[in-house]
Amino acid sequence: MSLFQSILRGGFVKMKYFEKVDVELIHNKVLTANEKMIFIICYSFRNAPRGCRVSYQYLKDRTGIKDSRTITKILDRLTLFGMLARKQINKKTLHIVFDKPTMQDYILDNINMRNAQKKAYAKRKNKPVDKAKIIRLKDYLVVSKNAE
Repeated sequence: MSLFQSILRGGFVKMKYFEKVDVELIHNKVLTANEKMIFIICYSFRNAPRGCRVSYQYLKDRTGIKDSRTITKILDRLTLFGMLARKQINKKTLHIVFDKPTMQDYILDNINMRNAQKKAYAKRKNKPVDKAKIIRLKDYLVVSKNAE
């Protein structure tokens, strides 16, 4: 049965897509297989109407990686090598770019966001202690059995 006959009978055709990959990326010994795969997945969306907007869940489903922190580490390394830059649109969606001028803006935004997160964390950790809630041990008499 030909493809055309299958479509006429109500059969579904699964389209196969491919992405051309530079040989230098394939033979790159610095990047891991997961880093290469995530780069290829993101790069395949570069011509999408709204740009490359992917979620952590999508990347986890496509690669088999279970933890979002692993995805974050991989994207950080790809950013470090200057291959892409990302900006978090909301809690789960990432906008990824590949052109150098926009990458610089996104990297600067990420640095500012992380600095603000560090300051907020330090402020929470260094919160002054309420003196009224402190129990001072020297105010209480401690009696041991050996003292008698």
